[in-house]
Amino acid sequence: MNKPLTLTCCALFGLALVLTGCSQPGAGNSSAALADLQAQVAELQAREQIRTLFSEYGRTLDNRDFKAFGELYAQDSEYVGGGASGTAQGPAAIAALLERLITENATGANLHVYSNEKIEVQPGATTATATSRGAFYVQDAAGQPMPLMFATYNDELVLEAGRWLFKRREVLGDIPGPSNEERAGIALPAISGDWIIASSVGGQTPIMVYCTLAQSGAVLSGTCTPEMANAEPSALRGSLGLKRASWGYDVVFNGNPGRVDFTAATLMENELAGTLSLSGTVAPFTATRGASSAAAAQ
Repeated sequence: MNKPLTLTCCALFGLALVLTGCSQPGAGNSSAALADLQAQVAELQAREQIRTLFSEYGRTLDNRDFKAFGELYAQDSEYVGGGASGTAQGPAAIAALLERLITENATGANLHVYSNEKIEVQPGATTATATSRGAFYVQDAAGQPMPLMFATYNDELVLEAGRWLFKRREVLGDIPGPSNEERAGIALPAISGDWIIASSVGGQTPIMVYCTLAQSGAVLSGTCTPEMANAEPSALRGSLGLKRASWGYDVVFNGNPGRVDFTAATLMENELAGTLSLSGTVAPFTATRGASSAAAAQ
């Protein structure tokens, strides 16, 4: 005898009794149990339909099916794009906005993906809210996949004519975008200013570099100038976290291209310390506040 099959049939028969309102001996109030089960099923169905809506958002854009994309929005919907993307109201205007953004910024093959969804929907409700994360991949010059943007989607959803649709979708750029500390209102170390950096290559050749760091939130910019004859300042780019800062720039050594990268793991008011990578050769460095790079290099 196939016992698993027998047990499965019994389980399905028991579920059928509940769904049809029949009760088994000692089962209690089957009407209440049925109502509770129906509410749970309706909630699960709503969540699954909303997840499908998220998938359709990316699929229709990737397929350049802007008509179908517009049909994902309710009649009184609103789209709030990140950065300079703009806003639009109503399905037709929203579809036209995304068509313009995508066709005017052609990237060849591309792909939208989403994840980490959090959906809030009450049983029997016709509205819901959700937050999810998304990524947008394009082709690089070699035809390989390259991430272009990561975003957070904040959604208000509505059940309209039997379908879950976007009532309001807000797109917030994560990368590129403000740091997580900035979003959370957490203050970052203040390291803007002029720094004198001392290091060595291979533990023997001393190096002195004068860097001027400009801090805007978690983004670092500025210039660095090595202490040598006829040295020219190099523009730097970097980032800042609660306990780490990194910045770097491209240089030319004796006619050969090179790269200088700094990673500071000690961030104090008047002292930085960490490691310097000079075209792959790594050495420790210390930095103290001092004269500007232009003045010190003279």
